Order: sequence, then C-alpha cells, then structure tokens
Amino acid sequence: MSAAPSRGPTDAVPAYYPGCSLDGLGKAYEVSSQQVLRALGLSLDRIVDYNCCGATEVKNLSQDVSVALPARNLALARSMGRHQVVAACNGCVYSLTRANDAVSEPATRTRINTTLERGGAPAYDGTASVQHVLEFIYQRAGAEKVRARVRRPLEGLTIAPYYGCLYTRPKRYTGVGKVPGTDDPEHPHFLDELLEACGARVVKDYAAKTICCGGGHAISDLEVSVAFSASILNEAQRAGADLVATICPLGQINIENHLDRIRTQFGPEVLRPVAYFTQLMSLAFGSSLRAARLANNFSRPDLFLRAKGFS
Repeated sequence: MSAAPSRGPTDAVPAYYPGCSLDGLGKAYEVSSQQVLRALGLSLDRIVDYNCCGATEVKNLSQDVSVALPARNLALARSMGRHQVVAACNGCVYSLTRANDAVSEPATRTRINTTLERGGAPAYDGTASVQHVLEFIYQRAGAEKVRARVRRPLEGLTIAPYYGCLYTRPKRYTGVGKVPGTDDPEHPHFLDELLEACGARVVKDYAAKTICCGGGHAISDLEVSVAFSASILNEAQRAGADLVATICPLGQINIENHLDRIRTQFGPEVLRPVAYFTQLMSLAFGSSLRAARLANNFSRPDLFLRAKGFS
C-alpha cells in the first residue's frame, strides 16, 4: 500500500515534540527514530523549552492544568510557524489531541490561554494538527520507500506488532479512522506494513496488538498491570512471534519493567524480547545492534538478534 494522504495542514518540516520519555528511559527510541528519519530523508524541528504533557494522572488533580500543559507545547509549535506536531509517544499524542479537543470550546480556550499567559507562554488557537511518528513515517515515506532503503532485511524474524491502546483510542481525540491519513481504528496496519517492508514476517493473528499494557495501573494495582503486560507477551508466544515491536515508550517500559514478575507468575517460556519499531527499522537500514541502541532495552533484544546472525 502506498503512503496515505495527509491530515490537515502540512509543513515541509513539522514541529517535533519528544516528551519526557524520549529524553529519559526512552532514549533508544529517540536515537533510533532520528536514524530512521535521516535515512528516509525526513526532518522534524524539535520544540525548544517543551514541557511534560501531563499524560498520566494530572487530569485527576486539575482538568485545566491537564489541558494547559500540552496546550503550551502546541502553542510553542505554532509560534515556530508550524501547523503539524509529531510525537513518538502514544500518551503524548493522547494529551496533545485531547488539548485540541478541549480548546475547541471557546470558554475553555479563554481559560487555558489566561493560564498560559500567566506562565509567559504564547496563546494557543487550537489549529495545530498532531501525528504519531508512525503515521508521519507511513505518510511521508510509505512502505515502498522503506523497502528501497533496506540494506539488511529482517529475514528470519517473526514479529508481533504492538500498537497499544492509545494509538487508536479515543477516536474523538486521535481521529484515527476518521481523519484522512490515519490508521484503521479496528485493524491498524501501518506498523505491520513498515515491518514487512523491512523484510520481517509479521504475525496476522496477534490478538493483543491494541490492548492496554497496564501502564495506568502500574502504581495503583500492580497485579492488574503485570497481567496486562503478560497478555501481550503470551499472545506473541501463541502467535509464534520471536519478538514484540512497540511504538510507545510507556508500553515498552511498562512491559519490560514487569519481566521478572511475568517470568515468575507465567513461566519463562512466555517472555519475548521487546524493541521499538524504529530500532528494528534502523537495523534493517544498516545500523549495528549497538548503534540502534538494542542493548539498552531491559529485555535485551540485541542478544536474541545476535544469535540470529545480526551484528
């Protein structure tokens, strides 16, 4: 399938919102994403002085603060003259699109802009469109350009594509399936196609591809969180996958943080290495295991891949 049409106003170089995770525990995602974008001739302009989007529990403390935090980042992007904002975290995309939905109501927009003004930030008019980096790569490059860039196909690898819950939900915020250029909300396929273009076999009956990783329960109910993460790995095993590819640092980190508990409760045979999709794409484009930061992941996909002949 060719690249999908764009959603909303487009910029030659959109604004890039890395969020907290990609400058922290998700640094391997950040590094490999930039490697992939450069290889495909794509560019993003990082938002300077960005702040946390408040994706976790801020909304339980203050609805206005939970809107003002992401709105400030969108306002900074608009002050850069950008209409598009690209983020690599499902939680960040959720917060940014939720802010857009909130400020579409005039009274809320007035309140939020008053808060932004007090903090020295520019006002936000609600006109920035938000994309996940997976959508951005799929739209701007597409599977054919990815396939042409592959130097070391991921042949012999069977991968379970894990999108997570917030990639497709809620549709009111993300626009998935409704806005041109977005994925199928019930059966997302952008990640499947990009991995296949890299030479991997992608499991088609992976029932866990859009379930919750349990990240929202990691503190309040650890048992539930572990069970959710275990389901993702268990379904990958059932489908015959060698490893799991993720598109979200929250999902990646939550699954990997539970590996010891999953091993104890469900058995070591359930475990699978977990890697960001951009790490696997970077590897296919010719990066070494080290350059793609695959040793950074707690599940150590580099060890598995080295045994498969990658270096």
